[in-house]
Amino acid sequence: MKVKDLMTKKVITVYKNDSIQDCANKMKENDLGLLVVINSNREILGVITDRDIVTRLITKAKNYQKIVDEVMTHTCVTINKDEDVSIAASKMGDYQLKRLPVVNDEQKLVGIITLSDMAICKYTNPTVNEIYYEIALPNPQKEKPLKYLKVDDFPL
Repeated sequence: MKVKDLMTKKVITVYKNDSIQDCANKMKENDLGLLVVINSNREILGVITDRDIVTRLITKAKNYQKIVDEVMTHTCVTINKDEDVSIAASKMGDYQLKRLPVVNDEQKLVGIITLSDMAICKYTNPTVNEIYYEIALPNPQKEKPLKYLKVDDFPL
């Protein structure tokens, strides 16, 4: 099964110059913990999560009037829409991610695949348990393998 068969096609996005307030409102309105940051060509610039806002803004800043670019994770792991779902599952486990932005061959955002997407598919249910285990390993921030450092440009 291909990623494009399971992915969510409607992705809520933000631009890097949007305010954190607008970003947080979109998260609240759509019940999301992650927004993909794109440019006007739908190329992915990074992601911003509710955790980014808490750990990089609220705990460190006295001024909350920041823009997305100042708080977002600038490098993110993506997957091509034509990859097999097992590759998505492997990336989620390797990088301890619950969501992967999906791109086309031109590296433009076309969707997002989540653990929830995989959990509702009868073909991926056995794999989801393994991914949950890998994602839930305690405190991966303390001793990350080198491959994780490439996707986390703001170590905690």
